[in-house]
Amino acid sequence: MTSQVTKVQVSLTTTEDGQDRVAVSLGGLDAAALSLTPSQARALATDLITAVNRAEVKANLKVSPNLRRRVGEPLPRLMAAG
Repeated sequence: MTSQVTKVQVSLTTTEDGQDRVAVSLGGLDAAALSLTPSQARALATDLITAVNRAEVKANLKVSPNLRRRVGEPLPRLMAAG
């Protein structure tokens, strides 16, 4: 089952023993929170950026008129280096 996230809040916290943590709170019907080490937060951020880039590329490939060739149109040739 999935629920709609209505708010995402990210903050830096410190544990009782002085360790830094990145707190991620997800608001919605089923509110949740994550407490991540800086390296875990960096890995999550990298994965999120990668997923967003893939989604954007996929969306652009669906609508880009530059990627469609007309039937019978010759392929452009590279100029020979001189």
